[in-house]
Amino acid sequence: MKQRPIEIDFPIEQVNEIAEREAHAKEKYRPIYFIHKWWARRLGSVFRTIVLYSLLDKNAKVLEDDGRWRPVTKEELEKPWLLYLKDVNLGGKIVLDPMMGGGTTVIEALRLGCKVVAQDLNPVAWFLVKKMVEPVDIELLKEGFKKLENKVADEIKQYYRTICPHCLERYCKIKEKNPEAVIKEVSQGLRRTENPQELYEKYRFKDKEGFFERDKNIFADTMYYFWIKEVPCLNCGAKVPLFRGYMLAQKRDKSGYHVICPDCGSLFDVKDYKKDVRCPECKYEFNPNRNGNVEGKYYICPECGQKSVIVEAIQRRGKPPERLYAVEYYCPSCNEKGYKQADEFDQALFEKARDEYKKVESEWLGKYVPETKIPAGVKTKELLNHGYRYWNGIFNERQLLSLGRLVKTILEQNVDENVKELLIIAFSEALNFHNLCCEYARTKNHLRDLFARHAFQAIINPVENNIWGTEGGRGIFKNEIEKILKGKTYNISPFEKYVNNGNTVEKQSKIKIEGKIGDLFNGNGNIHVMCGDSSYLPIPNNSVDAVITDPPYYGNVMYSELSEFYYSWLRLALKNKYEHFQSEHVPNSAEVIVNREQGKKDKDFVEGLTAIFKEANQKLKKDGIMTFTFHHQAEEAWGAVLQSVLNSGFYISSIYPVQSESSVNPHIYLKANVRYDMVIVCRKRETKPERKHWSVLEDEIYFKVEDELKRLEKHKKNLSSEDVFVVTIGKCLEVYSKHYPEVYKGENRVSIEEALSSIREIVDSQLMHTRFNQVASETDIPTAIYLFYLAGKTSISYESLNKALKMRNLGVDKIISAGLVEREGSQLLVLTPLERKEILESKRRENFSVIDRVHYLYCLWKNDKFFSFERTLSEDERALWKSDGVFKALEYLGEVENDKTYSDIMKVIKDRW
Repeated sequence: MKQRPIEIDFPIEQVNEIAEREAHAKEKYRPIYFIHKWWARRLGSVFRTIVLYSLLDKNAKVLEDDGRWRPVTKEELEKPWLLYLKDVNLGGKIVLDPMMGGGTTVIEALRLGCKVVAQDLNPVAWFLVKKMVEPVDIELLKEGFKKLENKVADEIKQYYRTICPHCLERYCKIKEKNPEAVIKEVSQGLRRTENPQELYEKYRFKDKEGFFERDKNIFADTMYYFWIKEVPCLNCGAKVPLFRGYMLAQKRDKSGYHVICPDCGSLFDVKDYKKDVRCPECKYEFNPNRNGNVEGKYYICPECGQKSVIVEAIQRRGKPPERLYAVEYYCPSCNEKGYKQADEFDQALFEKARDEYKKVESEWLGKYVPETKIPAGVKTKELLNHGYRYWNGIFNERQLLSLGRLVKTILEQNVDENVKELLIIAFSEALNFHNLCCEYARTKNHLRDLFARHAFQAIINPVENNIWGTEGGRGIFKNEIEKILKGKTYNISPFEKYVNNGNTVEKQSKIKIEGKIGDLFNGNGNIHVMCGDSSYLPIPNNSVDAVITDPPYYGNVMYSELSEFYYSWLRLALKNKYEHFQSEHVPNSAEVIVNREQGKKDKDFVEGLTAIFKEANQKLKKDGIMTFTFHHQAEEAWGAVLQSVLNSGFYISSIYPVQSESSVNPHIYLKANVRYDMVIVCRKRETKPERKHWSVLEDEIYFKVEDELKRLEKHKKNLSSEDVFVVTIGKCLEVYSKHYPEVYKGENRVSIEEALSSIREIVDSQLMHTRFNQVASETDIPTAIYLFYLAGKTSISYESLNKALKMRNLGVDKIISAGLVEREGSQLLVLTPLERKEILESKRRENFSVIDRVHYLYCLWKNDKFFSFERTLSEDERALWKSDGVFKALEYLGEVENDKTYSDIMKVIKDRW
């Protein structure tokens, strides 16, 4: 059977060069993917290459710049990468994706002239992909948004106003009034009025600046409201605000910090929030960094000193209330952005919104606002532990009023149905940024969304966003509309980004992304999108040319649990139109995942994935291939995937490492330093394999891995032990599967578990041994241990590190005593450079290891003491600090930890020292 290009080779170097940049700015490479959140979505550049290399043959055509189609050339067939930037039509070949998720396969296959059959169990994924591919009239979409804006924007924005302190000062000076009296007057007026907008108009004034007179208003737009949860002390009953510290935000010009006085609540600026300060209002002295009431999972009562567990207090006393304490604003009148203490008006405005919501709550619940319970789950557990029971409970009343009003208006709009559904998508995506699980990135001055990680985090210091939006602000509704417009414009006029001489270049494409939904096996349309369990696919057997998919990552991402958040709202808008949204919850009984809360274990994952792969095998033509990507650090996860492949009648014909989205993604990345997905290519097993002895296969695996690592190291010099492990385990799967079940040690068959357990030995005793010794000789042993086993991680188990070091006759105790890690039970917590600062300052510098020097330089840089330290060094001392070992460690850490500080330090040392 003739091999497909992907079985012969895969352009790892070229793809990784593009993919690494795409991973840092995904929304700029494929805007259509980002009209709505989906978790662990794969990179478009990788899947474009997978589709191209899986299906390219002599029937493909290429669209030239003059608009004429030409046949693919012999050279292009031999080197498909030549076609990556070209408009290629693969001749309507049919691609099946039975686990379509965020739709990467769907989009990339359509772009290459394929027809697509795609299915997912999750209704949110189904609706998202449907809206991604369906064409829309951009002008109608703009008109629909304008109608919506005219109808509801002012109604929402009236609840996101605050008094600008700068304009209030000018107003009071001109009107000869007292600022406190004006705030009280305005607050009382707000409580009396039915229409806040009328009140806002009363406080316009003329302000003469030089020769010009300007119209101003004391009211500014709110960007963010800052709330703090208050838990009662279990001993004395005092309310304890759960502040970890009192630094509110870094100043935008980076000249200092805004801090909160814990005594009177006033805001003031300091140069260094880690030093003791004195409040200028009440003279209270405190340390904004150290004097918070929260330490890890505990809170300490400032009145009686009682130390209690936050979750235990919440479970005993119920979900704690939030108190509004600060506001970030933008004032159109004076063009100022700033922070202020929440005042009486801010409290009154929230109360006004709360009262308005109470009036409509009974009518809106279950119609425009969800009333579904939060189901028990691995990821939802934290919400439940913090007292949340219903999805509407993670929003405050102002958010529910504004979101309910917004979705109600969308559903009542007299616009094209396709446009209406895209407005619903924009609304759903905005939810990620408008809930009480959002927090503030204090050194970046913006909100961090709910799904900044693949989890639900119960935030003790939540931030409320301006739903419609103003100047600046993340995730505001009007910006979500812009994302939709960019995404759908990309469909009409797609482009491809690539790297040329180190620069990112964009090339326009001519083939539109246009999904015509229909029964493509009867000549209708080019895409068939279904929602359901993919162990059954209602399409003909032997009908698809390739299966290209991205299965769940074992137990890493809990798709059904996470999507419940969106589903609870989408269901209200879509249940009367689509049967997939009639169930109260996202269906999960057939979800392929390891999830202890659902009672799903390794064997359930294998059975579920096997059922889907078996069905895909039935639908695949005899000469077709199945290609999928996988990413995990655990041997048992890889074993489960291999077992599923083998049980469903496939073997692995080729496997390749490619750049993963996780190199910059904390969701999966921080669990282990794995920067590569494996592209796994499978064939139907037609004949009984040849019997092989495991020792022969071990040698084959070793040499294949060495060749692959050399390819990767040309592009990315510093491979971690996990990188090497994943590449090795991939090659083990490929070699083992080709001979399964005829793999023997003596007369005994080698099981999948035995094969995989042997791989770790190959990695540690052979592949990593040489690399470790080389780095140790260039630096020192503690540095080599840190770079190989600790860099890029927050923790590692004592047992696994001890096992790895024992193979080198080294002990963990040396690493603990060096202050690189701290032991906490069975885990070793990896200390950051800043966490090591006091340890490093207590050491004699002449006794520093290379990693000590690098971390010391990092601390100096972060504390603005680098250049003063530089001036104290003699020429001989500088030579010690700019050794090759230091440069190697700086380069490695900059790459592995994705922290530009290391490369900045290295550049300064090279340029100046």
